[in-house]
Amino acid sequence: MRKSANPLFQGEFGLSRRLLVFDGILQNAAAILTMGVFLSGYLVWLDGSDLLTGIVNSSMNWASIAVLFSFLLFERLKKRKRLLITLTATARLLVCGSVFLPLFIPDKTVVLPIVTGMVILGNFLSALYSTGFTVWMFGVLPEDKRNEFIYLRMFWLRMAFTVTTIVGGFVLDAFHKGYTGFLLMFSVSLLLSLTDIFLLVNVKEPSYVLDETVKPHLGMLAEPMRDSRFRAYLTFVFLFFLVLTMSGTFTPVYLIRYLKFDYSFISTMNVLQYAALITATALWRRVEAKKGVVHVFRLTASIAVIEFLLYGFLTADRSWMLLPATVLAGIGYSGFNITILNYRYGILPEKNRTVYESWYAAVFGLSTLLAPVLGNFIMNRLPVVETTLFPHSRFQFMYLLSFVLVQGVLFAAFRLPKDKRLVR
Repeated sequence: MRKSANPLFQGEFGLSRRLLVFDGILQNAAAILTMGVFLSGYLVWLDGSDLLTGIVNSSMNWASIAVLFSFLLFERLKKRKRLLITLTATARLLVCGSVFLPLFIPDKTVVLPIVTGMVILGNFLSALYSTGFTVWMFGVLPEDKRNEFIYLRMFWLRMAFTVTTIVGGFVLDAFHKGYTGFLLMFSVSLLLSLTDIFLLVNVKEPSYVLDETVKPHLGMLAEPMRDSRFRAYLTFVFLFFLVLTMSGTFTPVYLIRYLKFDYSFISTMNVLQYAALITATALWRRVEAKKGVVHVFRLTASIAVIEFLLYGFLTADRSWMLLPATVLAGIGYSGFNITILNYRYGILPEKNRTVYESWYAAVFGLSTLLAPVLGNFIMNRLPVVETTLFPHSRFQFMYLLSFVLVQGVLFAAFRLPKDKRLVR
């Protein structure tokens, strides 16, 4: 990005805000190489089961349960930068380092549980880092420019997603979906993470607003629960991600193991999703400015979940259905991922934000932890049809069930009388 007169990048924290944009690019490019379809592919190569692969793949989400009590640490610290950098460095070393184990341990049955532990522990540390980092980032943003910065940063990190995903998919196919491809991918991810850490070292940190009259204690956990608006928001977060993740967590396994799609094909579809994310970002920014954050929240959520309806009919012979599914998901999540953050910070108090952010992370994490277990339980009890329309009926019925259930969640969030809505 070339320098500009944008007031976002001027003043005491101007350079730090610019570095945080580059941080978003590097951090997310590194993450994409060790998550989702790429992490699932590595676990499948290690002969991991569908359930294990689903649980580990979603651990980046459910590991955030661990941060519920993080405010006891963060709310005592006026300076958190050194701790946060240590957390992210350790997390990335664990996740990326897991790929080197097969070089020293040839037995996959031994490697698989160790890799599982390293990835989950790394994701726990990443979740703790993310909670503190979000407060750090918002601390260097001018209040009247926060939304503008979030949209700008999101645009560039989505560009990073796009490039990294397409390159990663073709690299894995070039190495015939073998170990060498995963070794290269995770090694590049580690290099990107180390570069990102160097940038973070140069980001200024503000002094956080602490309530000097009150020492952090467990009783503070009750404060967010007394806020009816925030409590309703958490209910939406829990239900929305529960019903979608209970089928969505198995998507990489479904595409790789059952539909046997090439990584390059999956990556190309993901790139089209990211292209939709990037293209629609400016659109949703304008709509939010005119109609408000709740309007965009409702509209984008309704568009994003259509993906699950289409997945319900996706098969190897109907691979073309992956195109509209991913594009609609990209358009929807382009606005949803931003508005769910902007809405949250619009209802949070200025003080003790880490407590509120910890509750959000914990509820989101609990939802995505229960989801694969619930999904596996339901899937094993669904009928096996195996017709031309439903050759993998249990997976397909799970997607359709998620789509039906999420309609009820969206109704409760946006269509009930205003004082009873989950999103008000």
